[in-house]
Amino acid sequence: MFITRTKRWHTISLAAILLSLIGSSVHAGSGHDNGAGGHDDHGSHEEEEGRGTLVVTHFTGQSELFLEFPALVAGLPSRFLAHFTDLRDFSPARAGTLTVTLSQGATVKAGFRVRAPARDGLFTPEVTPREAGDYDLVLTLESADLNVVHEVGPVTVYPTKDAVPKIPEDDSGEVSYLKEQQWQGSFALAEVRQQTLLASVPAPATLLAPADRFATLRAPDEGVLSAPKAGLPSIGTQVERGQILATLRPRLAGGTDTATLKLAVERAQADERLAKQNLDRLEGLLKAGAIAEHRVNEARSALWVASAERGAAQARLRQMNRADGDSGIALLAPIDGRVVDLRVVPGAFVAADEVVMQIAGDGPLWLRAEVAEADAVRIDNPTGAWFDLGQHREVLRSGDNARLIGVSGIIDPVTRTLPVIFEFTPDTPGMKMRLNQRVAAEVLTGEKVQALAVPHGALIDDGGRPVVYVQTGGESFSRRAVRTGLHDQDWVAILAGVNAGERVVSQGTYDVHLSAADPAEVGHGHAH
Repeated sequence: MFITRTKRWHTISLAAILLSLIGSSVHAGSGHDNGAGGHDDHGSHEEEEGRGTLVVTHFTGQSELFLEFPALVAGLPSRFLAHFTDLRDFSPARAGTLTVTLSQGATVKAGFRVRAPARDGLFTPEVTPREAGDYDLVLTLESADLNVVHEVGPVTVYPTKDAVPKIPEDDSGEVSYLKEQQWQGSFALAEVRQQTLLASVPAPATLLAPADRFATLRAPDEGVLSAPKAGLPSIGTQVERGQILATLRPRLAGGTDTATLKLAVERAQADERLAKQNLDRLEGLLKAGAIAEHRVNEARSALWVASAERGAAQARLRQMNRADGDSGIALLAPIDGRVVDLRVVPGAFVAADEVVMQIAGDGPLWLRAEVAEADAVRIDNPTGAWFDLGQHREVLRSGDNARLIGVSGIIDPVTRTLPVIFEFTPDTPGMKMRLNQRVAAEVLTGEKVQALAVPHGALIDDGGRPVVYVQTGGESFSRRAVRTGLHDQDWVAILAGVNAGERVVSQGTYDVHLSAADPAEVGHGHAH
């Protein structure tokens, strides 16, 4: 319930002020001019009749009613301007039948109805009470999407216009932000209430691939790189373990050219033949009892070594002269995954151990957060983390969509930070997260705090001070400087500046702020 007064002299029912006792907002304010194409000041038509304008803001769980109407006088029509907002998405009610009733006790004394809005969000029933007296005012909206009853509360029907009391002008300096503006832009309200906030500490972090799903392919020797017949894979290409990704042709002077490998095979084959002949000879001598048995065992061992060397030499030659006709050393994919980094082009000379490409497996990622040394004492069993990527916030909940890999046992001696690693699966398909991408993260410490809180979107920096805009009526807002406390992923604790139950702008805060900064740009009148 809020009561304000405008800068003009208006009249208002004293009984209407009693709406503060039943959760409504009633104030004398500037009304809408509803003439076709009209842009007159609020309430000018009613002021000419000398009745002033009553302004009511009333909430149900589903809707907000912002109501403007002249003070009720027996026998005189009062045109109601009833603005209905669907609180599920803060959009205007676009259809429905509105019924206005004046009751005394359980008896309905008068009823008035319109079967459609004059335009989106605005219903304009004309109410003409017959008899003076005190009544309960109720507005009921029935539609396919929204069925709500706003029990506005007690109002007075005066016997004559002269009986309507006057009130002094108001110079509150509140910010005006009209319903038309609220409906057309991104706008929402949030109630200030006690919240359970999850404590966190800020930590710069890096997105990484898990250790077992990331591989760096290096050149085993120096030489010239060539593409396989299928072509060199590009960044983003899916590859399979064992797939030939490139071919390395070593330099001829490096001792691994084709001629050298053929010579090594022939030499190994000759050594194997000699070892076989020597074994056959010694086995014959052993049968004749001419030599000791250990001489035969030594010959068998020599034959085994010669056979192994011949096999290795042949394998090297086969690798150099593969069946696919592409000579050279094949560089094979060590894991299934996607190429995320490519450092070379076909025909390039690479040095031994030079990085050729990097492959990352699909699936979960790691968030490696670096918690400042001063905050390390608060990190015992972190329960999650969150970070922003543009307009998207990624929330990691340990045991749900994330897993704590570990908290380092020591402070890094170079960065003076404590590494904390979470494994997680991104919760938004198609969201581009780059390996080695740096993000500003918050690590949840596991602490919980109860405090009055508002959403992050409610706060705006105004000259270095945090400010919120509190709704004081359907179209009026009060700028409040606040003192903030703990921040969690969704809410900010407010230590001073607002009270429980007040509503603050949580979306469109900057637009309201601009209205406060330059109200002349906003305008003062409605056109209906």
